Amino acid sequence: MKKVAFLALFFSISIFVHAQELQSEFLFDFEISLHPPQAIGKVLTGTRLIYPFKDGQVKGDKINGKVLDCGGEWGLVVDSSTFKMDVRATIQTNDGALIYIAYSGYNYASGKNAVLMREGKGSELSPSDYYFRSVPVFETSSPKYAWLNHTVAVGVGRFPSPGKIIYRIYAIK
Repeated sequence: MKKVAFLALFFSISIFVHAQELQSEFLFDFEISLHPPQAIGKVLTGTRLIYPFKDGQVKGDKINGKVLDCGGEWGLVVDSSTFKMDVRATIQTNDGALIYIAYSGYNYASGKNAVLMREGKGSELSPSDYYFRSVPVFETSSPKYAWLNHTVAVGVGRFPSPGKIIYRIYAIK
């Protein structure tokens, strides 16, 4: 019995020691201007708000372009402090490629910070005052950007001004 326990402990430690550490690489900033929300209202899972995109830009070392006006956010106010994102958009790169981006994630703040966020005043807060993370997924047929089709990414969001969002998108290595 001791031998079995020792082997189980040994293999558990070996797997943990040999696990890769997560590393990230900056991909691009995803800047979006929003139209005022379309308030669907109370639904079974919360309060649905739809934010159509006016326009946007993508700026980075590997990808630059614009966000086409066909995207938007189909967000859900889950409770007084949590907003669940559901976003779909199309990026047109400066060299003409089209990249579909879809992401979900959460925006969370507590207390008076949550009140400011609900009132659309997130730009009055420091990004350290709230949690704003997304998990983008990409699809493209462009050979140049095909590496995105199998890239795991994380976005860190902030509100630079009313009606505007910027995500800093990182590839997880």
